[in-house]
Amino acid sequence: MTPAAHPSQHAPELRAAARHIGRRRFLTATGAAAALAFATNLPSPGIAAAAELDAARITENPFTLGVASGDPLPGSVILWTRLAPTPFQADSGLPAERVTVHWELAHDERFRRIARRGTATAHPEFHHTVHVEVSHLDAGRVYYYRFRTGRWISPTGRTRTAPDPGSRVPSLTLAAVSCQA
Repeated sequence: MTPAAHPSQHAPELRAAARHIGRRRFLTATGAAAALAFATNLPSPGIAAAAELDAARITENPFTLGVASGDPLPGSVILWTRLAPTPFQADSGLPAERVTVHWELAHDERFRRIARRGTATAHPEFHHTVHVEVSHLDAGRVYYYRFRTGRWISPTGRTRTAPDPGSRVPSLTLAAVSCQA
């Protein structure tokens, strides 16, 4: 084996190769690479069109893993939950079918003043997780949120949007959590 060549030994070849690729070709190639990278994380059309599970058939609490929120911005926040009636089973206790999940975001803990609401789909290929980006919110404000599917209602979560940039705040506490090994 020969030792690795010093980077400066390749500089003339790299410059020569770069002369043969134009800006348009470079942008087209990098755009295609980016599109491919993003597309690999989307559900395939066949799976996304899978049958939908009637939520009334869910006989055990699917919100055993609770709820979470994150990525606060001045006007938005992300809400999360995962449907898993039996989280330690391989399929988490749900068939490989889509599940419709309703969500609500309110100004108060009793959900008398709803700020936003909507529906999301829990796909089996994403292990029935739900990520909802809620926008058009007030900056620096506390909100309460919950999810519902069938007769089941999740625990209530509490979240706060980030303050406006440059605004004065008495204190700011941030936390970072990761599920990565």
